[in-house]
Amino acid sequence: MKTNDLIAMLATEASATPTVSPLRRCAQAIAAGLAISLALVLMLWGLNPQLNALAHTQAFWAKVVWLALTCLFATPVVMHLSRPGVAAGRGVWGIVAAFVGMAMLALAQVATVDADTGMQLMLGSSWQECSASIVALSVPLLATLLWMLRGMAPTRPTLGGASAGLLAGALASLVYSLHCTETAYAFVAVWYVAGIAVMAGVGALLGSRFLRW
Repeated sequence: MKTNDLIAMLATEASATPTVSPLRRCAQAIAAGLAISLALVLMLWGLNPQLNALAHTQAFWAKVVWLALTCLFATPVVMHLSRPGVAAGRGVWGIVAAFVGMAMLALAQVATVDADTGMQLMLGSSWQECSASIVALSVPLLATLLWMLRGMAPTRPTLGGASAGLLAGALASLVYSLHCTETAYAFVAVWYVAGIAVMAGVGALLGSRFLRW
């Protein structure tokens, strides 16, 4: 068989092979990771018995909306970085804006109270377990997102892994909100952000090792 004929045959077979779209692959990874994290929080942490009452407060929904927006902005960043030669995109600025917004809410809240009350708002009653719980619930999400990225063609593995870790942390934080009793902006701005930041770092480390071609 001539070389040109072989190339033509391989090209035809490649075009005929069904491929899973990046969006669908990402959705599958998120769905699988969320299912595992949700099962873990239900079995090991349990739902907050006051969740129904919290759902009627503005602070609870501010936290949920903030996390949802962070996830919304982080998802296209992961998608972009899964493809070679594609920039991270404007979602990065959305993530920055979301974090700055929560920091401003926290500062405004603390500024209206004395130092002792501000410290209590920041520590809450569960600061020892919040960040660690978010990290633990992020593990299955990070695993599925790295699996998704490994099946794509990321050319910046460290940055791709970091974005996957950040998204995993934000999604896990949403799941953890079903258990968490804290709604103070100062608490969220410190301990939720800490958990998400740790996962971004873990994702960067794992991505640099496992996402290389």
